Amino acid sequence: MKNNNIFNQTEIPKKIFDDRWVKFAFGPQGTVKSKNLNLGIVNFDENKVSLTHKHNVEEALFVLSGKGKIKIGKNIFNIKENDFVYIPENTNHCISTEPNSKVRILFIFSGEIIIDY
Repeated sequence: MKNNNIFNQTEIPKKIFDDRWVKFAFGPQGTVKSKNLNLGIVNFDENKVSLTHKHNVEEALFVLSGKGKIKIGKNIFNIKENDFVYIPENTNHCISTEPNSKVRILFIFSGEIIIDY
């Protein structure tokens, strides 16, 4: 990696969790250590359910590929490639995938984030 202003997602290491892997581009865990901007890619394999969690900031998602479901508060929505999703601050949410579909999502937060599981 030559420059923190411009880099390719292939240069970002995967952080592997039980329910997903994440490539953090910007944020406290990111390639660029930013305090108020969090952006990256998250991938859920087939037949997974993410941990239900919430943040103290709003979140925007863009589905890069695949299809699945997202639970936001008490509502469940189908998601698919090219969908935008808005999650209000302090709202529980989780993502689930189906037996034959992975989901890859671009996420962005603005502001210093605290995640509550």
